[in-house]
Amino acid sequence: MMDDTPPPRRHGKLREEAADWFAIMRNTEEADIRRKEFEAWLACGALHRAAYSRIAETYSVGKHLKQDDAGGGDNISEAVPARLPATRSSEIRKPLLIASAVALLSLCAHWVLGVGLTNLAGVQPPLDASLASTRVPLRLATSSGEIRSFRLDDGSLVALDTDSLVFVRYDASRRDLLLVRGRGRFTVAHENRPFTVHAGRRTVVARGTIFDVAISARNLVRVHLMRGAVDVKDQSQSTIRLSPGQQLLLSATPRSSPQFEKAAMEDARWPDGLRDYTDIRLADLFEEANRYAKTPLLAATPEVSDIRVSGKFRITDTHRLAGNLADLLALAVITSPASISLARDCPTNSGENCRSPS
Repeated sequence: MMDDTPPPRRHGKLREEAADWFAIMRNTEEADIRRKEFEAWLACGALHRAAYSRIAETYSVGKHLKQDDAGGGDNISEAVPARLPATRSSEIRKPLLIASAVALLSLCAHWVLGVGLTNLAGVQPPLDASLASTRVPLRLATSSGEIRSFRLDDGSLVALDTDSLVFVRYDASRRDLLLVRGRGRFTVAHENRPFTVHAGRRTVVARGTIFDVAISARNLVRVHLMRGAVDVKDQSQSTIRLSPGQQLLLSATPRSSPQFEKAAMEDARWPDGLRDYTDIRLADLFEEANRYAKTPLLAATPEVSDIRVSGKFRITDTHRLAGNLADLLALAVITSPASISLARDCPTNSGENCRSPS
């Protein structure tokens, strides 16, 4: 039998393709023409999406680090590079962008030094991040399914949600942090140096406070203030000051008007892995829990999906969550290597793979 499966791409080849697409999508005219082709390339698999994300992330972080060093200072500039000036020929611009993206992938290996993290699920104790006082930006990251807290050398705490990345740079006059992806909670030690979190082209300046900043795959920035005061700024330096309890949703680029939102009460204790829900559908609860799950939690039937529940749950431990929900709602728990399912009753001949309703 002939195998029609195309040979796997070499890592370097895939990186070159990702850099190529990155250059194309930064050109407005080409992006409009080739968007469907680009989306088809992304749909080829997780390796394609990861390669593209890595190129984009490296270009963003590497660019501001390179500019920072050339200027002789330690301040972090904008997180996302501005659109390049128009040239007479897209053929000239495209190779330059490809070369820049690929070169910066190597550049960050030398510039961005930090602490390595183990792939541990759940909530981790604070990790000392005192290296933040050096000239080299400190890399703080969590893997998929992990929540971890880091203690900086000024006493501030940074809690990162699943699959999040932050770079930290302190100097004698500033405390600058760059949120590249995910969500962070920042508990700021009070002192004279300003504490600034950059997300997209927005900055959040804290004044001895506790706040969350999240950046989504759609380049939406969400800022939620729990205590104290923060100023949210864009490149034009227009400022919005938040009061405790307020939440602001913004585009990562200053093209749309900011919107105030009602903060989700269940998110108050997310750094502890806890959520406090009121009348939530099981399907929605499972969707949130599966962001942290190695084994996904599923509803066996639409009827189970629509069951509503209230309570405080630790969603970072799906096995424990499934057992607690089953006890609370008199449901069966069906386990398999691929999933954990809740059902009204155990299926026929399910044997030891199903725990009957209690």
